Amino acid sequence: MKASDAAFYLVNALPFPIWAAWIGAPHSKLARHFKEAVWPWAVLAASYVALIGYAMFVVGGKPGAGMGSLRGVMIIFDSEWSTIAGWMHYICFDAFAARWIVNDAKPSYALSPVLLLTCFFGPAGLVLYLMLRKKLQR
Repeated sequence: MKASDAAFYLVNALPFPIWAAWIGAPHSKLARHFKEAVWPWAVLAASYVALIGYAMFVVGGKPGAGMGSLRGVMIIFDSEWSTIAGWMHYICFDAFAARWIVNDAKPSYALSPVLLLTCFFGPAGLVLYLMLRKKLQR
């Protein structure tokens, strides 16, 4: 297995215990721990920093890469390591949005569909939560 494949699988596995606790056992001690803790997001953010640093400074940028145009962004993600770093960015912020949702709502299995949507389609889950917020806070 290539190092980039192993990194991708690790990145996907890192937040799994958080999602499993919040979706599968919202009233558990572990779910409460992840709701209150900051360290999981420090680990996810640090992983992103390490990956983006590796992609930029070790693997190196490609000519034309940049954030100023669609083409430039596409060139950035033309590298396995940059793509993994970008994926880590999504994973970190989707989990952070879910943390806000979990802290804002009443613990309930009714929140599970919102959290699943947030896990797989971040902003869509956030929009759904905002639409159902009053109902899920009771």
